[in-house]
Amino acid sequence: MSTPLHEMSLADVGALIRSKQVSPVEVTAQALERIEQVNPPLNAFWTVTADLAREQARAAETEIAKGEYRGPLHGVPVALKDLFYTRGIRTTAGSKIMADFVPDADATVVERLRQAGAVLVGKTALHEFAYGITNDNPHFGPTRNPWDPARTPGGSSGGSAVALATGMCYAALGTDTGGSIRIPACFCGVAGLKPTRGRVSLRNVYPLGYTLDHVGPMARTVVDVGLVYQIIAGFDPQDDFSEDRPVGEVRLSKSLSQSRANPSRDREGAVSLNPSRDSNGAATQGIGNREQGTGGRSQVLVGIPENYFFDCVHPEVAALVRKAAGVLEDLGATVVPVRAPDMPDMEELTEANLRTLLVEAYVVHKEHLENRPNDLGEEIRRRLAQGREVSAPDYVQAQLDRHRIRRQLEQLFEHVDVLVTPTTPLVAFKLGENRTIICGKEEDARAATTRLTRGFNATGHPALSVCCGFSSEGLPVGLQIVGRLWDEATVLQVGYAYEQATDWHTRRPPI
Repeated sequence: MSTPLHEMSLADVGALIRSKQVSPVEVTAQALERIEQVNPPLNAFWTVTADLAREQARAAETEIAKGEYRGPLHGVPVALKDLFYTRGIRTTAGSKIMADFVPDADATVVERLRQAGAVLVGKTALHEFAYGITNDNPHFGPTRNPWDPARTPGGSSGGSAVALATGMCYAALGTDTGGSIRIPACFCGVAGLKPTRGRVSLRNVYPLGYTLDHVGPMARTVVDVGLVYQIIAGFDPQDDFSEDRPVGEVRLSKSLSQSRANPSRDREGAVSLNPSRDSNGAATQGIGNREQGTGGRSQVLVGIPENYFFDCVHPEVAALVRKAAGVLEDLGATVVPVRAPDMPDMEELTEANLRTLLVEAYVVHKEHLENRPNDLGEEIRRRLAQGREVSAPDYVQAQLDRHRIRRQLEQLFEHVDVLVTPTTPLVAFKLGENRTIICGKEEDARAATTRLTRGFNATGHPALSVCCGFSSEGLPVGLQIVGRLWDEATVLQVGYAYEQATDWHTRRPPI
C-alpha cells in the first residue's frame, strides 16, 4: 500500500475495509497512533476514546467477516465536536461549567453514526459554548492551525477541521450558527457542509442560537462529506426543528454540463453515494424532484454576486475564487453575474443574524450569566451581556428581515442553481491578533471572518466550503457554494466537480 492510511480519504479507506484488504482494527490503531503523535501541539482533541474505539473496531471487523457490512462508514474512525451528547462520555461544550458533564443519551446524529458502524476516536475542541470563531478557548487552551500553528484554525468547529487536515480521523461533525463549519473548513483546507436548516437533527446537541444552529459533516473531500451527510440527514420526530422532507440519493459527476434531472442516466465519472433514509427509515432513491436538482436544465447555472461578497476581500482570496468560477465554466457550467436588485441586501441579513444570535444565546445562557458569571470567559460574558440589552422590537424586526430576504433568495434561485462566493474575505489570522486590514480598511478580524457566511444561517440555505487554492503565505482559501433550500445534491455536485478538476484537496499541512 503506497499511500499511508492516514492520508487516504474516507471513501478509499472504507472501500479497503469492505474488500477486507485492511481491517477496522488496523485503521483504528493507526488513527489513535496519529492522534498520539500529532494532537499535543495542536490541541484538536480534548477527549480521546481509545478503549471505545478499539471495541467498536473489533465489533466492526467481526460483523464484516460475517457478511454484515453496514455501509461506507463501517469500521471508519470519526470524531465529534464536543457539544454533541455522547452516552457515557463527557461533553464539555468547551466550557468550565460543563467540564464534567456526562450525558446519559446520544445525540440523534451520533446514534445514526453508531448505526452506520462508525468508530468514535474522540471529541474535538471548540470555542467556548461555540460562541466564537478563533477556537482560542480560555479553559482548554487554543487550538492551532496545522498550516501555521501561530494562527487560528477557525471556529467554532476548529478541532474537527484540524483533526481532519492532519489525518487523525476520516470525518467529523461540526455545528454552524454563523459559519462555524465553513470557516474552519476554509482555514484548514478541508470540506464542510452546512445543510439546509431542518435537514439534520439538532436533538441532544448543545444549542447556541435556537433558530440559527445547523449540524453538518466535515471531511477532506466532497465525496466523504456526502457520504456522512447521507447518513445523518433525515427527519427526526424528536427534534422540534426537524423538517420531514425526502433526502434522496446524491449522485455526483465530474461534468456540470449534463442534466441532473434524470439520475437513472449513466454519466461518465458518476459517483452514487449510499441512499439515505426517508421519515420512516426506508431508503429513498433519486434526485429528480424540484428540491433535488437543476429542474431539467442541461447545464448548471452558477451565479457570482457582483456586490457585497467581493466589496472588501483580500485580493488573493478574490482572485482565487474568480479563478475557481472559471474552472466551473470549463466544466460546462454557465457562469453569470448577479447584481442588485436581484441580489438581496446581504448586509441587512448579516445584521439580522447578529441581532438574533445575541438574543438567543442570552436566552440559552441566562442562568449562567446570572449565577456563574466568573466561570464564563471574558469574551462570551461580554457577548451575553450585549444580548440582554437587545430590545424586543429589534429582535422582531430581525425576524421580519430574515423572512423577507429568505424569500428574495429563493426567487433568485429560480434563475441560478448555486451562488459561489469566497467563504471568508481573508485567510487564517494569528491567534491573539484580532485586527486586520483588508483593502486598506482596518476592522475586527473576527467580524470580517463571518461576514460572508452569517447570512445563510439566517435564511437556512445549504452552503459548502471547499479549498480553492493557497495564499502567498501558504494558507488555504475557501470557495463557498450556496444552493436553494433542500438542494444539497446540487451544492455537493458543484463542489465535487470542482474538486475533481483541481488538486487543492490533496495537499497536506507540513506538520
